[in-house]
Amino acid sequence: MMAGQATSAREYPFARTSPLEPPPELAEVRDAEPVGKVRLWDGSSAWLVTRYADVRQALIDPKISSDTTRPGFPQASATAVQFRKGQRVFVRMDAPKHDAHRLMLTADFTVRHVREYRPYLDAMIDDLFSAMEAKQAAGAAVDLVQDFALVVPSRVITRILDLPPEDSEFFLDRVKTSMSLDSTPEQTARSGADTLAYFARVIEERGNGDGQDLISRLVRDRVKTGQLTSEELQHILHLVLVGGFDTTANMIALGTLVFLQNPVQVALLRQRPDLVQGAVEELLRYLSVAHHVAYRQAKEDTLVGGQPVADGDSLIAPLIAANHDPEMFAEPGRFDITRDARGHVAFGYGIHQCLGQALARVELQAVFAKIFDRFPRLGLAVPFESLRFRNSIIYGVEELPVTF
Repeated sequence: MMAGQATSAREYPFARTSPLEPPPELAEVRDAEPVGKVRLWDGSSAWLVTRYADVRQALIDPKISSDTTRPGFPQASATAVQFRKGQRVFVRMDAPKHDAHRLMLTADFTVRHVREYRPYLDAMIDDLFSAMEAKQAAGAAVDLVQDFALVVPSRVITRILDLPPEDSEFFLDRVKTSMSLDSTPEQTARSGADTLAYFARVIEERGNGDGQDLISRLVRDRVKTGQLTSEELQHILHLVLVGGFDTTANMIALGTLVFLQNPVQVALLRQRPDLVQGAVEELLRYLSVAHHVAYRQAKEDTLVGGQPVADGDSLIAPLIAANHDPEMFAEPGRFDITRDARGHVAFGYGIHQCLGQALARVELQAVFAKIFDRFPRLGLAVPFESLRFRNSIIYGVEELPVTF
């Protein structure tokens, strides 16, 4: 049957009862009905997939589409509908067009290429730490989100795109508004339009140049040759911008908070700095900040976890549900940097997994290799209970006042 009106199913998304833990209903559903119906904000229904193996299957099944232009494609809210509306970018495409567009960017985000940014990252992080120390010494409050977590990835992505660093504030404001589920659809539309207009101007300015930055090369090699339209490139650059700093910024802030709530793990990381790569993988698994990204729609009849899913049915495959499946990760609610978490799906799975995951890993490893050695007394400057968390496509904390 087609995904239609659901009257008795649970309402999705589920509410958290603890800000650093998944909604408990995910585990309840996984135990009771691993592939079951839920009711969305508009009254429509979707299959909710909660087991690790089934989430991975749903994300690689060629009979299941990521194309948000399909009639009835599910979204988390009216604001999310507006954010996805009209997106002409490969994460919202199916093969083969997806593959052709993604390959245009792959070389710039390989592990070998992004590792070249590590010296720049290390120096920049040290400078930001010094600025934080000076700010606290002057008697001012230090917010790890504004003073550090947002700055690190925004400087890297503006460097990759060769954009003026002072434009970071513009991007931060527009991306935050676009991604927030508390924004109105109109606010989201304006923010998206502002960002696309910015990139339209940049594309026009670099149309006749010989620059070697990513945008100049895409204009020269893809737009001028007719492989991409200017509008398609605008949407691709918007995706690179959002993926380049919003997700990583939230991981830096939330990851620091998770460590602060687990001081034994901080001590272990300081004692054994060789654990930093594994610690980052565990943070990615544990937090799974990309909350409202794995929405899909069947384009043919298929099976997911043994459940028949009909052509046109909606599916949701929460990455956090897979990453907290006890069949895959023992005691998933325990944060343990010695755990082998490499099988997590925090970056997605299959052809749509995050293009910038290697860059995110390099940035996170650089941060967590340094922060607790530089600030061994790092702690919250406010009660944990007073922190405010984002109701957003990407989960995060609004502010993180710290002292050291």
